[in-house]
Amino acid sequence: MDRIIKSEIKKEQITGIPSVALHGIENSMQDDRDGNTDVEEEDFTEEELELLTYQDSDTGDSDVTLAQPEAARRVLLSDAPMRKYPFKLKQSESGNVLTVHHTIKGGGQALRIQIAACCFNELSNKLVVIDKRGNVFVFDFVRKRYWRLGFLMPKAKLIRPSPLHTSDYIVGNRTGHIFIIDVDNSILGVDVEVGSAALDELSWSNRLQNARSSIALMRFGSDALLVNLHTLQISHQLDFDQSRYTLKFAAFLPHSDQFFIGFSNDSLHVWSSHSLATLRMGQPIKARNRKLRLLPAGETIPKIVLRSPDDSDLEEDLTFDCQHYDFADGLLLSYCFTPDGNKMCLSTLDGYLLLLSVASFDLEKMYRLTDFTLHQMAFLSQPKERIVFGITTRNQAIMLDLANTDHKLIVQRSNARSLSLSRDGKLLSVTSSCGEVNVWSTCRIFNALQAQTRCLNQVKSTFKQPKSLPPCSVGGGVSKELRHLLNPQRLKTMLKEYGCYPEKYRYLIWTSLLDLPCNGPQFQELIKLGAPLLVRNRSKKLKIRNDHQRRVVIKIWSCLAQWCKVLAHADFMPHLIFPFVKRMPKNSLVCFELIATLVLNHFQLWFEFHPLPPSNYLAMCENILQHCDEQLCKFYKSQEILPKDFAWPLLSTAFSEVLEEEQWLSLWDNIFSEPPWFPVFLVVAYNLINREIIVRLPDKRSVLFFFHDQNPVDISKLLSKARKLMSKCALALHPQRFMALFSPIPKGVYPKFLKYPSEWIDEQEYQAVSLMKHNQEIDARIRHLELEEVKIMERLETGLKQEEHARRLKEMERVYQDTIHREEERITCQRKMLLTYQMEVRRRKSEVITKLQESEQRRKILEMEKDMDLLMNSIERERRRHNQEMQLAEDEIRNQEMELLAQRYYSDTEGAPLAQKYYDKIQKLCYQRDQLQKNLRDMTMEQLRTPATSSVQFSPQLVDIENSIFEIQREFTEIITTDTTLEYRRKLP
Repeated sequence: MDRIIKSEIKKEQITGIPSVALHGIENSMQDDRDGNTDVEEEDFTEEELELLTYQDSDTGDSDVTLAQPEAARRVLLSDAPMRKYPFKLKQSESGNVLTVHHTIKGGGQALRIQIAACCFNELSNKLVVIDKRGNVFVFDFVRKRYWRLGFLMPKAKLIRPSPLHTSDYIVGNRTGHIFIIDVDNSILGVDVEVGSAALDELSWSNRLQNARSSIALMRFGSDALLVNLHTLQISHQLDFDQSRYTLKFAAFLPHSDQFFIGFSNDSLHVWSSHSLATLRMGQPIKARNRKLRLLPAGETIPKIVLRSPDDSDLEEDLTFDCQHYDFADGLLLSYCFTPDGNKMCLSTLDGYLLLLSVASFDLEKMYRLTDFTLHQMAFLSQPKERIVFGITTRNQAIMLDLANTDHKLIVQRSNARSLSLSRDGKLLSVTSSCGEVNVWSTCRIFNALQAQTRCLNQVKSTFKQPKSLPPCSVGGGVSKELRHLLNPQRLKTMLKEYGCYPEKYRYLIWTSLLDLPCNGPQFQELIKLGAPLLVRNRSKKLKIRNDHQRRVVIKIWSCLAQWCKVLAHADFMPHLIFPFVKRMPKNSLVCFELIATLVLNHFQLWFEFHPLPPSNYLAMCENILQHCDEQLCKFYKSQEILPKDFAWPLLSTAFSEVLEEEQWLSLWDNIFSEPPWFPVFLVVAYNLINREIIVRLPDKRSVLFFFHDQNPVDISKLLSKARKLMSKCALALHPQRFMALFSPIPKGVYPKFLKYPSEWIDEQEYQAVSLMKHNQEIDARIRHLELEEVKIMERLETGLKQEEHARRLKEMERVYQDTIHREEERITCQRKMLLTYQMEVRRRKSEVITKLQESEQRRKILEMEKDMDLLMNSIERERRRHNQEMQLAEDEIRNQEMELLAQRYYSDTEGAPLAQKYYDKIQKLCYQRDQLQKNLRDMTMEQLRTPATSSVQFSPQLVDIENSIFEIQREFTEIITTDTTLEYRRKLP
């Protein structure tokens, strides 16, 4: 941290972008020409854009006004070319580098359009802004150019950079639609209706490579959906029991595939995105309360106070008003994670900052936010887990240092609605409710915080300021100096000039004017006496929303009642005390002494006829009013309206019911500066100023209601009128004849106030004591009767219980007997059914056995048939083989015979012609051939008539026989031909 403070800051560290100085339009356009872009670019022209300042000065503003000329608005966005315009970054020391607002000019008037959403890209060099009319603007911090996309995104609510593509963004609108847009190419991609309400939260898991496991968690109001990032299709819808609690937060844990759910009962649940099962849960509010209970004595938690100690005299103008929030939704307001994802920070509705471990939800650190709360937060990446940016409930953008809780900085004092931190932590965007987006450099803001801290430390070490005095030390050691400085004449001159005292020193001035002694010990003694019984009973009916203020009112009323008994019987005292307590809730001593001083001086005639209204005091008001305006008095008499109706309501409430806060303070500034009878003239002046309104009221009820309701009154005119009446009042009517001059409370003692009917008070107290004793006796008798009644009821209950017990026993016996009888009948019936089932089982068993025997016999028969078939087949094969062997043997014998015949023939016919020699044999062979062919034909016909199996078996043998016959015929033919040729050759010469 010291290194950051002492080292020289470069422009790259401040803005998070390259340090390119722009000194004119030409340089800006030259930067853009160096880049490769495929869009049409134009130079800056004042007719089309309003850039408020374009000089290179350190103190000048560079607000970018996104104006739409009439000619440009007549062109459809989809048809108009995408043009890029230059802008410039500021060089201010405050850290605000850019301010953007969208202004439309038409009809001679400029209309500023509110900003709906904005965010930085993943590289932290672009800012995308969407206004409430759907215009999308992109700011490139590297090229110093911005452009508008060619489509509209109406009703946009949330925009986030897509983790899948660097130029894509996911946009959710208020109707539940999800869009994916490409800002570099001005393309409107996917449009899917996912939810039915506005998109409030969007996060995704760390598994983005796989298309099936890239899941995003979207929260639409009290509904949470798991959506596929690639297709935007709903994979799961998380349903919860809406009757017990509702969903408040839903987001993926950083760098994880687990997500957490926050409910309105302040519980946090971590779920698995795969099994959708609860992995762990935490109760941060219960953990905080337990830690506060177990906090050791003397140890405190760190406190963060937004306002400075110099504003301690101001009342709770920065306090958080809880009535604007519904506690039924729980105490958790918002959350954020540290950049490394190890810690989770939660802000609560009752002003706490809780730092939890993400792994176990254990409470590690806790901070008390005394005068503000945060509804949005973001951690700065460096220094680690230390710097937090936040938006308070009073729309302030602040910077907190958790390591040094005294170090804080208000970045933007008003109108801050939401913030967005760039991924590298160098740029911060704050969206304002006035229609602006302010971009801040976090380095400059952090250095400004460090510079402020060093300056304060140097001032404290130089001056060595002593500790501030306690609140009750107003009249202590510095009282002489204060009295000299706060001289009544000086104060009256100031009051005459400005009409009121300065807010910061008002209560110190009141203390000086009334000369309050600040009798601390005496006040403590009155507190020790406790609250009187009458005050305790009547305080139960007080209707004050703020419990702290209610307790202070009761405490001061109790002290006043112990000081003066009549004040406990005055019903109007809480209404008189409350306006002063509301302005000074932390200084009960000053409030008590102020009221006591008023009772001793200004209200000295109020209790003369108690419990009746102060007739003498009210008569003075009526006499002066009669003297000044007789017609108004006649009107009051005609309506039967008395001074207790038109004067006492103003006095008994200290004018708090009819004046607003600032007017009431100015009024009492003047009352404390004037004599004690000045309120009389104020009552008369109030009636005279509102005379025209009062006389036109229709009936008495309206007139009475008029003095209990706020009415528009010029406070300066009222005071001037009262002073004029006091100065011109006749001596015979002047209240100074009947009232004593102002007398302050002396130091060290509270004087008794005795201007009240003490006898009546004593009688009332005596009656109260007797009534209390009577009530105690009645209570004792009632308790005795109640005890007797309890005993009688116990006896009656005992007898009734015994009778009821006997009746129930008989009834139970009858029920048991009936049950036993039914069971016996049921058992008999079941036995009969069992016998029937057994007979049926035996019958079916015999049938099954018979069928099994039949099936066994059929199986044996089939096996025997199969064996016989196999035996017949083997016999047939042996027979065929034997036939073939016999036939072969016969053929061989026949061939041998033929050879022997041929040899014998050759030997017999040697020398004779072959044709002659073998003529008879040839003829015989021809005959045999014919016979053989005939036999073959007969055999062929038999084969055709026999089954196919036998034909298949004998067909190869027949073919062989035929071939042999054809071969014999061929040989015979050749022999005959050869013999003929030889014989012919022999015959030739």
